[in-house]
Amino acid sequence: MESTYIANTLPSGTLPAVTTHSHRRKANGPATAALLIQMATEILTTSPTMRQRMNITLTDLAAADKVRKSLLKTTAK
Repeated sequence: MESTYIANTLPSGTLPAVTTHSHRRKANGPATAALLIQMATEILTTSPTMRQRMNITLTDLAAADKVRKSLLKTTAK
């Protein structure tokens, strides 16, 4: 919806600025995995219904947090 709105409000003959990425960051697998675990843990901690549907307990989330912390230690070395 937002892109349609922008296109409709621009004067005719004017195109929106296109940004290009000049370089790609080097991949860091453990840090990315730790971030994904943190995001999922936060979502599941606040949603008991989702935890119940996925059959995940708070104990499972605590174990995932330990794994996340060990991944962060791996990236720090």
